[in-house]
Amino acid sequence: MFAPRIIEFSFSLLVAFLILATLSFLSLRPGLRQARSEAQAEWNAFIRVVQDRNELLPGLIQAIRGFESGHAKLLEKLSEARSVSMQPGKPTRIVSAVDEIDRGLAQIDKLLISRPRLSKYPPFSRHWANIVRISRRVDSKRMGYNNSVRLYNGLLQAFPQSLLAPIFGFVRLTDYPMGGFSTGK
Repeated sequence: MFAPRIIEFSFSLLVAFLILATLSFLSLRPGLRQARSEAQAEWNAFIRVVQDRNELLPGLIQAIRGFESGHAKLLEKLSEARSVSMQPGKPTRIVSAVDEIDRGLAQIDKLLISRPRLSKYPPFSRHWANIVRISRRVDSKRMGYNNSVRLYNGLLQAFPQSLLAPIFGFVRLTDYPMGGFSTGK
């Protein structure tokens, strides 16, 4: 006599929970769509700025070669990373290539300290100034993307909606910590 009441109560509690979870998810769904859309727009903006910087890299590479030989390995790595970052594909691979470019640019920045005449070499200085300016935009767009992803992923964690979100295609997005080239100058 007592067991059927517990089963009935448990079933009622489960149904109430499922209704609550469904209503919560339905109220959160527009916000999830908006946040996911914003993250995608930020990613697209990041890719456009990376492409803008990629267009300037060959000129920078040629300017360094024209100033002084001996940096072939650095320039080759920079060129290879540029090539990878221009290929459509997995975001992780693109971001890894962007990070490699950032590391190469950081090495060039250090090279400027040991070769002060390089910064006065007109073909280099013209390209370098543009690359630093666009690298700041790359950092800004990447930060915007990461902030959007964190907001979206935070919405996905809300309980009990988090139980239903994956069923409707709302999955966590990956954020990408900042690279290695500091453009704070």
